[in-house]
Amino acid sequence: MRVRPHLGESTENYIRRLARANHLRPSALHAIACGPPNWVGKPRLERLAVLTSRPADHLNEALTDAVAPRRRITVTGQYQRLPRGTYLLYRAIQKDAEAGLSLRHLTERHGVSRHIVRAALTALLPPARQRPNRHRKTPVTASVRHLITPMIRQNVSSKDIWKTLMDDHGISISFSTLNAYVRNQRTGYRGPTPPTC
Repeated sequence: MRVRPHLGESTENYIRRLARANHLRPSALHAIACGPPNWVGKPRLERLAVLTSRPADHLNEALTDAVAPRRRITVTGQYQRLPRGTYLLYRAIQKDAEAGLSLRHLTERHGVSRHIVRAALTALLPPARQRPNRHRKTPVTASVRHLITPMIRQNVSSKDIWKTLMDDHGISISFSTLNAYVRNQRTGYRGPTPPTC
């Protein structure tokens, strides 16, 4: 069954919708989209195009993270310069689109036309400024630790944990990050301790 990607949707979310529409496990479809040798990682656009019967350039235009450098810099290496109000609106639209809102919902939520939403979703914006944090960043696995820990205790493999997160909980996490976390938990490694003053 063919599933149309939503403008501004993430690749992982699109793969989950496509898998469910075709009664497949998202992890299995994700593996096919990645291909050998590891069958995990970032799905390859050309493989996804074959699976969906859609041109790769259409997928690239719709999916926010189909190609890694997208939305980072322009051909000339410069970010788009926008007035502050426009920048904040575009950033909010992009954030909502990544959460899975459709084009119609984006226009309604932000009270703007489809033309403005499309402009926001294709804008090349600099990354949002982050406030400096003197403490270490929260690990990516922190929000899913309650799901991962019981599986580690049951000696489930990293790959099977990754599949369970994707298939049963709709959670996409980097396999290499997950694998490192599982390995560290099993060996008792806790990471470097911050220096004391």
